[in-house]
Amino acid sequence: MTERRGVSTPRSIGRARDTPARLDRRAAPNVGKRRIRRYAPYGSVVYSTSCARVEKKNSSDPPSEDVSFARRRDSHSSTRTMRRGTSRASTMPPSAPVAVALVAALVSPVSACTNLLVSAGASADGSTLLAYNADSGNLYGSLGVYPAAEHAPNATREVWDWDDSVFLGVIPEAARTYNVIGNANEHGLVMGETTFGGLPELDAHGTGGVMDYGSLIWIALQRCKTCSCAIDLIDALVQEHGYASDGESFSCADGHEAWLMELIGKGAYEKGAVWVATRVPEGAVLAHANQARTTTFRMDDPVNVRFSTDVVSFARKIGRFPTDAPDDAFDFTAAYDPVTFSGARHGDARVWDLYRRLVGDDAMAPYLEYAKGLDLQNRMPLFVFPTAPEPNTAAKVRVADVIRLMRARLEDSWFDPRGLLRDDVGAGSGHSAYRARPLTWRDEVSGRTFANERTVSTQQTAWTFVAASRAWMPAPARAIQWWAPDDAGTSLRVPVYGGATKAPFHFADAVGQEPGAAVSVKLGVDAPDADALNPSLESAFWVWNLVSSLAYGERADDVAPMLVEKLETAQAALLRDADAADARFTTMASDGDDQSSIASAVTLFVEKAADEAFHAWRDFFLQLFAATRDGFLFGAPVKPRCPPPPQPRTPGCTSRVVPLAREVGYDARWRARVAADGENAAHYEVPNEESNDAEVYAVWKRARMEKTRLTSYGVVKNREASDDVYELRAEKAVVASR
Repeated sequence: MTERRGVSTPRSIGRARDTPARLDRRAAPNVGKRRIRRYAPYGSVVYSTSCARVEKKNSSDPPSEDVSFARRRDSHSSTRTMRRGTSRASTMPPSAPVAVALVAALVSPVSACTNLLVSAGASADGSTLLAYNADSGNLYGSLGVYPAAEHAPNATREVWDWDDSVFLGVIPEAARTYNVIGNANEHGLVMGETTFGGLPELDAHGTGGVMDYGSLIWIALQRCKTCSCAIDLIDALVQEHGYASDGESFSCADGHEAWLMELIGKGAYEKGAVWVATRVPEGAVLAHANQARTTTFRMDDPVNVRFSTDVVSFARKIGRFPTDAPDDAFDFTAAYDPVTFSGARHGDARVWDLYRRLVGDDAMAPYLEYAKGLDLQNRMPLFVFPTAPEPNTAAKVRVADVIRLMRARLEDSWFDPRGLLRDDVGAGSGHSAYRARPLTWRDEVSGRTFANERTVSTQQTAWTFVAASRAWMPAPARAIQWWAPDDAGTSLRVPVYGGATKAPFHFADAVGQEPGAAVSVKLGVDAPDADALNPSLESAFWVWNLVSSLAYGERADDVAPMLVEKLETAQAALLRDADAADARFTTMASDGDDQSSIASAVTLFVEKAADEAFHAWRDFFLQLFAATRDGFLFGAPVKPRCPPPPQPRTPGCTSRVVPLAREVGYDARWRARVAADGENAAHYEVPNEESNDAEVYAVWKRARMEKTRLTSYGVVKNREASDDVYELRAEKAVVASR
C-alpha cells in the first residue's frame, strides 16, 4: 500500500470513490453517436457524425474565476460510501423508463472516442500529454485552422453542431481570438472529448440551446490559454446560450495541468448544464471512453476539483438523488450516467486495457469482472500511477509510449478478440481484432443478444492525435500534436504544432469540420478536392484509409508485421525530426526572434514534414498492396533477372520480374471448424484418390491451374502436415514461372 494525499490506496492505483455505481438496466449510456432527436418523428433514428470539440462573448478574456460554480478539491475522491437505501433507480422520474427503453430499443453504438491524459509529473519530459481518438464512421478526418484575429466590438460568431453539421445560432465574438489548428492553439492549450450520452431525458439537442460540445472545444481553444480558463468559459457559454448536446467528458492539457471535465445538459427541464471538473494528480494518468468516470467527489478543494453550483440540487430536482442524502454522498455517474453492460464492456473496458498496460495486469485484475460488464458496482479507479518494471519505482511516460498505447486492441487479455487465446469465429482466418458494426446483435433463432468487443484502436476513427504541451517552449511550438487521419493502430502520425498558421495541403479541408475552420482557397491548390464520400489520392484521409483497410479481415496476420515495422521506423524518424525542430525553435527564441518569425518557421516545418510523410505513406500503400494482392504474399523472385545486352545471359534467368507468390491459405483452427461442420465438410471434402499416382497428378493439376510449377515431381501424401495435405518428397514446393 502507498499513501498519496492522505488516501490509502493500492500501489499505482488512484481511488475513485467507493460509492457503489447503482445499476439501472433501463438507462443505457449513449456510447455511440446515434441519438433520437426531440424534433424527429416518433420512433425515428437520426444518425450523427462524431465525438469531439468549442466559445464566449465579446471580450478578449474568459470569465473571471467567480463565474457561478463552486471550486473543489483534489482529484483523489474521498473514500466515503453511499449509504444504504439511497438507490438512484428508485428516484427515477416516471417518464424515464419510457425514454430509456426507446433508446435501448433503437440506439446501438456506431462510434465512440477514447482519451488519455498524462499529468506533467507522469511524463518523461514534464509536459502534459493528451491523446484522442475521434471515432466516427461518417466523419472526414482533416485539420481545421482558425487563424488568430482581432474582432470588431459588435462581431458575432456562427455556431454549427459538430455531430450533425447543422446551424445552431449566433453568439457574440471575442475581441481577440488565438490561432488554432486541429485541437491545439498557439499557447499550448489542447482539448479533446468522449461522449458518454447519459440520461436520454437530459439530451439538450433540439431544446433551443446554441452551444454544442464541438463548438465549446474550438471556441475555448480560440479564447483561452489555460484549462482553468476553458472550464470557466464552457460553464459561462452553456449558462448564457444554452447547451445543445448530451453528456460529454472533456479533456484539457495546458503544459502545467491536465483536467477532466464531465458535463451534461438539463434537457427540457431548464437552460444550461451541470458538471464536475477534476485535475489529474501529479504523477497520474487518467483515461475515459464514453462512460462518465466521476463518481463521488470532494467538495472542499477548489484548486483540484470544481463543479457547477447546482450539480447536486439539479439531480434532486429531477428525482435522481434523495433529498435527505448528504451532498458529499452524491455520485455524478449514478445520477446522470448509470453504468450498464455497454457502458462497462464497450466503454470502460478500453480504460481497463490502457490502465493494465501502465500498472500491470495484476493491479487491474480486481476490475476484470467490471470491465466485462458483469460486476457493475466494482468501479475502476479514476486514475492510475504508472509503474516501471523495477519494484516500487514510478514509470515516466513518453509520447512514443502513448502512441503505442492508443494502438491497443485488448491483446493478451480475457477480451482478446483475435481468436488466439480461444476460438473466435469473428476473428476470421486472419485473426483480426476488428469487428464490423453493430457492436451488439441478436441471434434470431435463440433470441439471445451477443456483443463484440470495442477496442481503443478501431477502424472508424476519423482522426487521432497524441499531443504534448510543453510550458518551456516558445508559444508557437508549445503544443505539438502527433496527428493522423484514420485508425490509431495503423496510422503514421505527423507533427503539427499549435502555432502553425496553415494546414498542410494533403491534410487540409476546403469545407472544414465546421465552416470557420475551412481552408478558404481554391480546391486543388490549398486543399484536396475530397470529402467523406468523394475520395482523392491527394487526400491524406483517403490514403491512410487505403493502408488501414489492408490490415483488416483475412489479411490481418499477413499485413501486421510489414505495417508495424514501417510504422515504428517511420514514426521514430519523425519524432527525431521534431526533436531537432524543437531545438531550432528554442534557439530562435533565445536569439531574440519574435513570435511571428517562430510561427513562420513552425508552419514551414509542419508543411514539409507532413508532405514528406504523405508521399511516403502513399508509396507504402502501393508496396503493401503489391505484397498482399489477390490472396498471396509476394516476395523477392527466386530466379535472377537476365542482365541487359550485350551482357551474356545465364540459363535459367528471367526476362521479367517473377515474384515468389506464397499461398497463405487458412489456419488450422479455421480448417478444423470446416471439417467439424457436417454440412460444410460433406460439401468441401475431397475424395481419396485411388492410387498414389492419381494424387500426384491431382496436385500437379492444381498447381498448373494457377500457372505455377512445383520444383519436384516427388509428391507424397502427408496427413500430419499443418500447411497442406501434401508435401514434396525431397524439398519444399516453390512457386516457379509458367
